[in-house]
Amino acid sequence: MLVSFSVENYRSFAEKQTLSLVSGTASKKNNNFSFSTKNSLAPHLLRSACIFGANGAGKSSLIRAMDFFQEFVSTSAKDTQEGEKIDVTSNSLCPKLKNKPSEFEIIFIYGEGLYQYGFSVDRERVWSEWLFARPSSENSRMRNLFQREYDSEKKQYLWDINSVHIKGSKQVWKDSTRSNALFLSQAVQLNSKDLKEPFDWIQKHLKVIESPDRLSSGFTANQCVEKGWKDRVLELLQSVDIKIKDIEIETKDIDASDFPDDMPKALREALLEQMKGRKGKAFKVVSLHEDRSGNLIPLSFDEESDGTNVLFGMAGPWLDVLENGYTLVVDELHNSLHPHALRTLINLFHDPLINKNNAQLIFTSHETSVMTKNFMHQDQVWLAEKDETESSQLIPLSDFKVRDISNFQKAYLDGRYGGVPKLKEFVDG
Repeated sequence: MLVSFSVENYRSFAEKQTLSLVSGTASKKNNNFSFSTKNSLAPHLLRSACIFGANGAGKSSLIRAMDFFQEFVSTSAKDTQEGEKIDVTSNSLCPKLKNKPSEFEIIFIYGEGLYQYGFSVDRERVWSEWLFARPSSENSRMRNLFQREYDSEKKQYLWDINSVHIKGSKQVWKDSTRSNALFLSQAVQLNSKDLKEPFDWIQKHLKVIESPDRLSSGFTANQCVEKGWKDRVLELLQSVDIKIKDIEIETKDIDASDFPDDMPKALREALLEQMKGRKGKAFKVVSLHEDRSGNLIPLSFDEESDGTNVLFGMAGPWLDVLENGYTLVVDELHNSLHPHALRTLINLFHDPLINKNNAQLIFTSHETSVMTKNFMHQDQVWLAEKDETESSQLIPLSDFKVRDISNFQKAYLDGRYGGVPKLKEFVDG
């Protein structure tokens, strides 16, 4: 369960900005907006949060920050070599920050406790890294599990590892951690049991989709075949009035004939090499529609609309997140979706009878129709906008005096709260 995410000096962000999913006094009283965590530090968290803002305001930078954070934790110990550059981008418009590291921090609840983990990093190295934890019981205290700081004068890392709560080959883990990798990732790769819980949440429970229209149908098709989810996927599609009567999924093993004829030879050979000894699966999805005589007519999904393809691609991940209680982050969720379809997808997270495992949804959007009374609470709404220095700011709607979120839609579009583009007349020539 995500409590908050913070980012500093990354892409359009300069000063530290924090997205919080902690419920306010009013939203915590409504089970559609929030849920109980049974953790004294963050007793109620929001089921969803939406970030609105003009194009270029920083919405996508926030999603990219979360994606970079999750990916770097998951892969830094195994997918990079000593000396390789770290794919991180600092704020280029602020001269004071250009040569300083970017910083990321996350607070989440998992298992029996609350974790606070973060790191600062530039293209060359990890400059600092820290992990704190506190058990859920009220009388417990925050524990420093480890800290790591690079001393540029001594050209070495200074370490502080809790010997009481972190057992195992700590010296081996330290010596094995490269300057461009995270200690958390390296220690878990070398079988640290005490650090596996926070690593697992970041790697497996935080899901980031940078664009829903880039999702292939493969995951959903595989879930239909392997987990028997076809009826659930079909029901989801039909719930937004898509006129599909049934779905058929054809499965075959991937071979060289499945590659496009114009695929570069080197890429084809590399893929064939990776496939040796493994059987990949290819799926062909067919939708069945009813004609005027009541007969079912098969259509390839290539013939379906962009919106239907997006919904099918999202259906598998969506149901997977809800079933496992993951935290899902999606950029531009409204892309190719009718507003009613968008509301249906969001409402799956808001319905406690469906969202039984307290999954969370964080999304960016321009579709303000979701801002209606009893559908979203003002605590769930954030605004992204740039200040006079072109640095992105995250502003909670709760900072403003809003009596009714339904009134916010018009006021937002009128520019009363910022977060909308400042339009000028275009004169050609």
